Amino acid sequence: MGIGSKRQYSNKSGKLSHVSPAIVEKYLAGMHYPAEKKKLVDNAQNKVAPENVIKLLNKLPEKTYTSPIDITKEMGKMG
Repeated sequence: MGIGSKRQYSNKSGKLSHVSPAIVEKYLAGMHYPAEKKKLVDNAQNKVAPENVIKLLNKLPEKTYTSPIDITKEMGKMG
């Protein structure tokens, strides 16, 4: 992997796999809650999260999240 490239979590077929809550939490570590969606996305981008994590966060509803559990619940609703 070259300098500046972003890691993609993929399955053996090469397609992007489901992004787990644990991966999302890794890139949101240190967040202060409550936090708006924009702050979640900004924090993940600052930690150089993979593109699929950023895409997932961008798909979350516009609201204020009170904890990582709140984010996980919304991820579950997305299927």
